[in-house]
Amino acid sequence: MPPDELAETWRQCSSRLLLIARAIGEPAEDAVQEAFLQLARQSPTPRDPFAWLVTVTRNQLLQWHRSGKRRRRREQRPGNQNWFDDSHFRIEVAMDAKQITHALKKIDADQRQVVVMHLWGELSFDKIAEIMGCSRSTAHRTFQSAIHTMRQMFNPSTDPSAGNLCK
Repeated sequence: MPPDELAETWRQCSSRLLLIARAIGEPAEDAVQEAFLQLARQSPTPRDPFAWLVTVTRNQLLQWHRSGKRRRRREQRPGNQNWFDDSHFRIEVAMDAKQITHALKKIDADQRQVVVMHLWGELSFDKIAEIMGCSRSTAHRTFQSAIHTMRQMFNPSTDPSAGNLCK
């Protein structure tokens, strides 16, 4: 990829990609940089560079996570298997970014990734399905389920059968 095209891709995609990476795990910044390094070496340039970057970043983070788990197991140290657990989450009247972040950390990893890819990464369910290796309808159902779960966290008295989940 030519340097000027890579710089423009960075300008357009890096912020959204970092948000998605943070929803998957840490070290998000390192994974984003690794993905861009791999993009610079790609010939020919992927048809959809952003979707390609999301896939590479996600795979890198998952690989690092698996590696860390294996290392901890080898070292026989008791590891925290749920690296997104936050038992101190409290519901407040006014929602803010911190509360939403905590709620996202409490839902299933695949659900969290789909929500962040769709809402903040602005990816379509077709692209999310491609990245996650599932069907479009599965990606959409995962999104709906995540939104429903998060709504229940913020308003536990809500009737789960009431209303449309995708307003």
